[in-house]
Amino acid sequence: MGKLTIKGDKFYMDGEPFTILSGAIHYYRVVPEYWEDRLLKLKACGFNTVETYVAWNMHESKPGKFCFEGICDIVRFIETAQRVGLYVIVRPGPYICTEWEFGGLPAWLLKDPGMRIRCGYKPYIEAVDRFFDALLPRLVPYLSTNGGPIIAMQVENEYGSFGNDLEYLEYLKKGMEDRGIDVLLFTSDGPTDVMLQGGTLPGVLKTVNFGSRPKEAFSKLEEYQPGGPKVCMEYWNGWFDHWGDEHIIRDGDDVAQVLDEMLSMGAGVNFYMFHGGTNFGFMNGANHGNGYEPTVTSIWRYRLLFPKRHMGKWNLPSQ
Repeated sequence: MGKLTIKGDKFYMDGEPFTILSGAIHYYRVVPEYWEDRLLKLKACGFNTVETYVAWNMHESKPGKFCFEGICDIVRFIETAQRVGLYVIVRPGPYICTEWEFGGLPAWLLKDPGMRIRCGYKPYIEAVDRFFDALLPRLVPYLSTNGGPIIAMQVENEYGSFGNDLEYLEYLKKGMEDRGIDVLLFTSDGPTDVMLQGGTLPGVLKTVNFGSRPKEAFSKLEEYQPGGPKVCMEYWNGWFDHWGDEHIIRDGDDVAQVLDEMLSMGAGVNFYMFHGGTNFGFMNGANHGNGYEPTVTSIWRYRLLFPKRHMGKWNLPSQ
């Protein structure tokens, strides 16, 4: 379908200027019967790309026992996206956060009383390697460099919010490359010094996540990636609810105004989320702020909310 490259502060697809207009749809939060419908709605809104995480705990419920069928059939999801004419961004973790049980890490990791996650702890790394061995070869045929729709993949996830073990991040990056991943790699973090220092790698595209004040966020990104592209990899156009708290709704005009600001700056955008779907079973995550705060299970409250003027075509360079 094309290869995504960077020249200066712009993206190019096979030599032509390209703007990333993406929306997040997680295949494991939507029953397969609805995948095509949701992807068609994404395209109808004028997006050119779909983004998804990969939930490790869905694919390896027991050590060494993998599932890539039914709601776990990520290949079918990618094939469906390609069929309807969308590019794909994949964020394979191994940690994904996303208001999901244990951030997508399998619970069985904790059977090791000495377990240390998201670092070079050998039993953890061995488990990650086994997961990557099962997952990444399935994705290689669908890379844009092989004629597929996958144009970019993420290294870990918001790691600067957790730690600063750059050897661990480098190990994951090398592991992806050694398994045939040769599309554009990127990291995504909050727009702060601590997060960008701890979660990024030299030579890897840096992106930021936020819901408002894009000028401030991109200004901080510019400090760490001078002259590079501006990408909001998670534009928080809504928010999730916690059980027992008030329901959160964001005004559509506010969403549209922030989007207009980003597009006027030539930035790429990934709506997080376009369609939230459902945290089936007990896969809803939780936060711990003022005590234990579990996330609601169904109808995750990230939604696409903006006025009709943004539906359909975007005022952007030809794609």
